[in-house]
Amino acid sequence: MTTVFFDFETGGVQDHHPNIQLAAVAVDSQWNELATFERKIQFNEADAEPEALKINHYDAEVWKAALPESKVVAEFAAFLKPFCCVEKTSKRGTPYYVARIAGHNAATFDGPRLRRMFADAGQFLPTDLHVRDTLQRALWWFDQKGEECKSFRLTELCKYFGVPVDDTAHDALTDVRLSIAIAKAMSA
Repeated sequence: MTTVFFDFETGGVQDHHPNIQLAAVAVDSQWNELATFERKIQFNEADAEPEALKINHYDAEVWKAALPESKVVAEFAAFLKPFCCVEKTSKRGTPYYVARIAGHNAATFDGPRLRRMFADAGQFLPTDLHVRDTLQRALWWFDQKGEECKSFRLTELCKYFGVPVDDTAHDALTDVRLSIAIAKAMSA
């Protein structure tokens, strides 16, 4: 069984703020990295919060190679295809497969953005609707341990679990790998 961890970087936290980067890493059941995906997404700077762009390491020069969101949708759907391992059944009774996805705060933030991005492009999102969320897992993990955590932010959880964090946090691909590391730590 594979899981595709994913993350968006955005031009702010409100729904109307643009997606600016999407990254994903597929892992197997032993946490081995199988494949990576990372794309910068074209957006209008005026639609973003300047502080969010600063936090997310936005550089206009780097984003010159960014792709239209519809192109990112098509490329991400193709990336997911080999990792579609969750069997579903259509309304007509035909079996089909979708990818299992996960991320940090993905159930309430990244997952809805991903669904909206695919819907806006008029494309089927080949993922399970049930997003595995390391934030939710951490809440339960600390409850079960009877411990308190000062913050459930990704970087704070990394510190707690001894996962090194450098100054590239808030890059989507870096954050995906950090999410995988804390998921692995909580599974030990």
